[in-house]
Amino acid sequence: MSKPHAPRFVRLGSVHIDALFGAAAQLQPRIAISGGRFVARERVSVVGRNGRLDGVAVVGPAEDNSTVRLGPGDVERLGLDAGGGLLLVGPCGEVHLTDGIVATG
Repeated sequence: MSKPHAPRFVRLGSVHIDALFGAAAQLQPRIAISGGRFVARERVSVVGRNGRLDGVAVVGPAEDNSTVRLGPGDVERLGLDAGGGLLLVGPCGEVHLTDGIVATG
């Protein structure tokens, strides 16, 4: 069975959680999902060369490495190109990612 849509979301490593939300910050669960994961109350903005997506969901708990899953059309909307990466923006800072970007659709 396939999923009805391909949502965009971000999984963050502990270092990036601190950079985006403040030192010693922890993700606050909002909605439980399978496998012990949850949609967090925290949100980030994803910024590319040509565009920005605000209010992107963060999925917890913290991972070893940060990853971004983009939905259909997001690569074009953001203006992403090979190796250019993107910027994650939170209330306390920014993180530049070049690895762990997955586009669906």
